[in-house]
Amino acid sequence: MPGIDVNQLWTPARAIPSPQADQKAPVTNVRGGRYGEQYVLPLISTKHVLADEGSYFIATNVTPGTAQAYNIQAAFSDTTPLLYIQNNDSKANPFGRRMYLDYIKLICTVAPASATGARFAIKTDPQLRTLSTNNTLAITPTSPNSDVATQSVCSINAQNNAAASVLTASSGSARLVANASLGGIPIVGDELVLVCGPSDPGPYPGLTAAQAVCPGRKVSCLPPVILGPNSALTLYAWFPGNAATGLSYEFEIGWWER
Repeated sequence: MPGIDVNQLWTPARAIPSPQADQKAPVTNVRGGRYGEQYVLPLISTKHVLADEGSYFIATNVTPGTAQAYNIQAAFSDTTPLLYIQNNDSKANPFGRRMYLDYIKLICTVAPASATGARFAIKTDPQLRTLSTNNTLAITPTSPNSDVATQSVCSINAQNNAAASVLTASSGSARLVANASLGGIPIVGDELVLVCGPSDPGPYPGLTAAQAVCPGRKVSCLPPVILGPNSALTLYAWFPGNAATGLSYEFEIGWWER
């Protein structure tokens, strides 16, 4: 409109500014943060908006009810992965996408029965690693939005053999970004969930006599984990004391790319 400045300006305001009545349309600055960011009110608090724009992806085992095998693993090993993920975008691409890990869920179908606990860790590495012994299954990511055909820039390899896969050693620039314990021995039907950057972590349910025979969900809260272009992420799992039976599992991973 003539006479109205159309440049969008905002004023830093950590404190709540004075409210304005509905139906009033004054010419005013937009509320902003001290670093130039704009305050907004999200209408949807879940991740549906990410899925709607086609930037959210999931990966899961190919057939529900058909598990994948993991080797007997009683201690952490840098070269023994449960899941290996690569961001295959190029570092030289000015529009390259980062992977923002949301959660990893494992469903126990065969328990590591002689173990005393369940431990997990995640490393990120700016150098890609190689599966010199590859007993994994390649998993194709997909969008949960049936109306888009956006392809993920990531590739997923999930262990699927009683014989361990072997990764080349992580580089000197690798970072240990998550270290988690999910309590005692998993039982068949348990969901073991790793959630990245939650704002409302729930309490950890301790082992009870009832839980020993009734499957449940165990959740561990991890820091935000972000994987840049041409970089690798490795999920490690080990079950202290396990010597007889390896874990069999189904899985689901959620993340977004922007």
